[in-house]
Amino acid sequence: MLKKIKVGDLVLGMYFCGFEASWLAHPFWKARFLLSRQGDLQRARESGITYCWIDVSRGLDVAGAALADGAVAPAMPDQSAATAAGAEPDRASAVALREHAREVTRQMFNAARMGKMVELPQCVALVEEIACSVLRDPNGLLSVLRLKLNDEYTYLHSVSVCALVIGLGRTLGLSEAACREAGLSGYLHDVGKAFIDDEILNKPGKLTAEEFALIKQHPELGYQYLIQTPDMPAYASDVCRHHHERLDGRGYPDALPAEAITLYARMTAVCDVYDALTSERPYKHGWDPAEAISQMARWEGHFDRRLLLAFVKTLGIYPVGSLVRLESGVSGVVIRQNPADLTRPVLKVLHLQGPHETTIGGVLDLMAWPRTDTIIGRGDEEWTRLRQQDPAHAHRPRDRATAQRTSSAPASQP
Repeated sequence: MLKKIKVGDLVLGMYFCGFEASWLAHPFWKARFLLSRQGDLQRARESGITYCWIDVSRGLDVAGAALADGAVAPAMPDQSAATAAGAEPDRASAVALREHAREVTRQMFNAARMGKMVELPQCVALVEEIACSVLRDPNGLLSVLRLKLNDEYTYLHSVSVCALVIGLGRTLGLSEAACREAGLSGYLHDVGKAFIDDEILNKPGKLTAEEFALIKQHPELGYQYLIQTPDMPAYASDVCRHHHERLDGRGYPDALPAEAITLYARMTAVCDVYDALTSERPYKHGWDPAEAISQMARWEGHFDRRLLLAFVKTLGIYPVGSLVRLESGVSGVVIRQNPADLTRPVLKVLHLQGPHETTIGGVLDLMAWPRTDTIIGRGDEEWTRLRQQDPAHAHRPRDRATAQRTSSAPASQP
């Protein structure tokens, strides 16, 4: 229930949903919040901006305020369907945000293909929602973002990298404003792929040299697109151009030396590769998350080591989605971390009954008392067996073109 009102009509108790102005002119980073502090109200009134949006279903209304003729209210995620389905409230919220984010990102890529400029305020508002979700519950949104269909990968990859970068920034101790800046950079990092043919991006077989050369143009294409947008922050366009640079100077498009690669670009590089490795694509299986981290740690000269170690801390020793083996002999998929002990996450139990049958058991919290079980290793064999049982992926080789598509991976790696 959004209404466009004059900023001068704002009062404490209203749920603020953004100004109608360039986002750089905003006195707040947050796009949506309950106005509860006199200082925030004063800053809004002194901003010099004439109109703003409020949500009257979440705060006070103003008598007589209504949508102006022809005005279009900013889109907000509809959580009713997920909640009605019986999901837990936090998960329902994460699922609703995922769907909302996918649609906003799809619209952004389609606009880019048609030559339209980025709707920066809409992107900032989405990043704010993602940031609030990640900072409130680091596992919730990331767990639902792991589930990507091939036809939505391009859009949800941008959302996933945004969420991962924000989580990494939190681990690094960056300010909330810096986390959101890094998140906006991560969200926009792959917009250049809007200008690459989908048949090349999703080609099941190995790319030709010419096709790979075209894909390697996406950082430059994205950069040239973003710098045409008024008020586009320089840090966001820089990350778009340089998220495939490497610390050893062998990245592209500019082969930058390590000291010339910005913090946000280094952060995005780590998160970009991790999400690409762990996602299902037409040309490869998604890797087990713990295996992806293990492989990335072996690639010398690619990532900032300090950031990679912080990223491991962000995800946990056993990231959400990892398959692990327990001392009791059962296996489980990690669904949530226990911050008090990263070696004892919460699992969804799997019963692997022979080579062709798997049943799902209950939820096991390894921190619960009495502690009767513990992780003894990653479920590499179980991961392979699950993939073999999946008819949708039965004929897809596990170790295919990953290095070619995930350019930070060395050519000798799968």
